[in-house]
Parts: sequence; structure tokens; C-alpha cells
Amino acid sequence: MPERRGRSRSRFLVLSLVFVCLLGVGVAWFVRDFSRQPSCEGMRHDERVEKALGDRYDKGMTCADLGAAVKAVTLGKRPGEHSLRQAQAMKDVVLAVADGLDEDGGGLDQNLRLPLAEVLADYRVDLRENMGLTPVDHVRNGVASKPAWEDETGVHVSVNWRTALLPVVRAVSEDPDAYAVVREAVTRQAAEALAAMEPDGTGNTLSTPAAHSAWALGNLDGVAADVVSSLRSDRGREWQAAVLADLSRTGEGEKTAVPAFAEDAADYLVARWRGDVAAEGAEALERQAASMFGEWCDAVGVIGTAREEAAEQIGRGQRTAGRGVLMDLH
Repeated sequence: MPERRGRSRSRFLVLSLVFVCLLGVGVAWFVRDFSRQPSCEGMRHDERVEKALGDRYDKGMTCADLGAAVKAVTLGKRPGEHSLRQAQAMKDVVLAVADGLDEDGGGLDQNLRLPLAEVLADYRVDLRENMGLTPVDHVRNGVASKPAWEDETGVHVSVNWRTALLPVVRAVSEDPDAYAVVREAVTRQAAEALAAMEPDGTGNTLSTPAAHSAWALGNLDGVAADVVSSLRSDRGREWQAAVLADLSRTGEGEKTAVPAFAEDAADYLVARWRGDVAAEGAEALERQAASMFGEWCDAVGVIGTAREEAAEQIGRGQRTAGRGVLMDLH
């Protein structure tokens, strides 16, 4: 019996020592991980970024210079229009940023957040497709090895939402102005999708375009919730206030003019929603897809059960997407 108790005591001491060692490693990892500062170091030395920037690349360039160079090689002469080379540069940069975030663990330098958000926004057609109920072409071409492509509607680019685009959108969204830029782009694309709808649609024909946008907007709801939850309460409120000011266009005394629906349906829908943001705050974001759909229905005279069922489906889709993103981020 004494011998057995001796062996038990020895095992206990060994296990205790292993536990302490593991605890020490865990604490060291925790301290190291959270002491890291946002940077662009990994991105600056990524071969894909060097290739994308071409002659504009410089190993010693600052993060601000890097952001300016990325915009220069990814944006076209006119908003929303890109060459295959520019679209491929955009994909390479997004993939490099996503990989760098995973490796560095310290976030994205503040000088890169707004420039990258502006690049994402300029590709708003593909942004909504990748963030929404992704169509087959974008799923197939979202693989990292697949290049940008061109079809009858123009040049397109796709990256996987969960593994690449979501981490990048989350990183740029640390800056409330950058988040607002991305949200405005998706809002504009959602409005244009509604404006292109026929008012005599029923069932899926009536709900699908708005439901697609609802998923993209819900993903952005989840990103916003994650950003706010990561900040102290006062900073979280400041972040949200800055976003709402940007989206309502009242941050610097601007007033939102509402054009006639017949004159420009998309502008009308965007302006009406901005008015909702100014009046209702964050609630207007949470029910954005259904609200914009309702404005469109009012403007074209869609009433009845089909409208109510579509609105419920759209609102549910936005909420579901938001919850999904929070799960993906944790």
C-alpha cells in the first residue's frame, strides 16, 4: 500500500508539472498574440502583392504608400469598370491580406483600412455576389487558383467569403469610415437590383433579388456586431455613431435629397434608406433589406400576401446571415 501511494503521488507530481508547463506556454502565447500591433509587414513582403503592384512596388514603402499603390493598380478610369489585370490584382491583394492577417494576428494597419475598403466598394457588383447567396460562377471562380474572368456583363473577380473576404472586411471595418464605405457599396448594389425588378413578379421572382442583398447586408451586420463587441463600451458607441453619421449623410451638416422614383429608382431607394438611418439609427441597419424592399413595393404598387411573405423571407435572411458571421468569426 505505501508503494502504491508513492506511485500515485509521483504521477500526480508529474501531471502537475506538465499542467504548469502547458499553462505557462498558453499564457506566453496569449501575451504574445495580444501584444502584436496592426501592421502591413506580411502584406508588403507577399509575392502576390509585389506582382500586383509591378513597378509601383518598393520593399521600403510605408503602409500608406502601399494603400495608395493598391488603389492605383486595382481601380479603373471610371468607377466600377476594370480590366482583367486590375481585377486579378484585386484578387491577389485580398488573398495576400487575408493570409497576412492569419499569420500576423495583429490586425490591419490603419493606413490600409480605408484604401482597401474603397477598392472593395469599387467592385461592388462582385462584392454583393460573394457576400450574398453566391451564384455558381462566383463559387467556382472563388478558388484561390482561379483567375478573374470576363463575360457578357463585364469583368468579374471572386474570392471565398469565409476564408478570404470575411477576414478582410472585418479587418478594414475597425475603421468606421471604411465599414461605411463597404456598406454604402452593398446598399447601392441592393438598390440597383430592386430597381431592375419587374413589379408583376410573384413568389421567388419577387423576393430573390432582395433576399440576395439581405444576405450580404446581414453579413455586414455580423461584422459590425463583432467590431462593437471587441471594443470598450464607450469606443463601441463612438464607432457606431461614426458609422451612422456616414450612412445617414448628416455627419457634417449634409441633408439627403430624395429624387423622384421615376427619375432614378436606385437613388430614390438609397436616399429613403439614408433618411431612415438618420431617424432610427442602428435599427434601420438591422432591417435594411426588408425596408428597402418595402419602399420599392410602395413605389411600384406591389401589395397583398405575396409582398408580406417576401418581406418576411427577406428580413429572416438578413438576421440569419448576421448570426452566421458571428459564428464564423469566433
